[in-house]
Amino acid sequence: MMKFKLGIIILICMIALVSCSKDNNVKGNKYSVQDAINAFESQNLKLVPYGLTGTIPTLNNVIPEMNSVEDVATVDHSDPEFVYFYIFNSEASRKSGVTEFNKEMKNAKFTTYPFLYEKGNILTIYWAKSKEKPHLNEQIKSAIEKL
Repeated sequence: MMKFKLGIIILICMIALVSCSKDNNVKGNKYSVQDAINAFESQNLKLVPYGLTGTIPTLNNVIPEMNSVEDVATVDHSDPEFVYFYIFNSEASRKSGVTEFNKEMKNAKFTTYPFLYEKGNILTIYWAKSKEKPHLNEQIKSAIEKL
């Protein structure tokens, strides 16, 4: 009888351990705006919150966190580039948002060029001044990889 109770206790502990490790994997693909900000700052990118003006560019009913972005070493702050963080409830929701964005941008005429970075539930859009040589592309890629 004692071996049976000990076996049940061990089984319960194993189930609890497996359940906890699965929860960590789920959290591993869910990011917050603060996670993105921390990742950007780790790459010496300065973010400044930028208010919503005009039409709010929602994707899949998610309103972005909008920021101007520049390298910490930047001297001229008069013409910043922008980055939008869309924080979706899930990776699937983010993928739907990307599809929606691509449809909306299909026939758009650009004065700045969107570069999309996807990871987990977060979509980051960097609006660069140059399509051929986006100034902060490598730093932003590195920041997203660090999430």
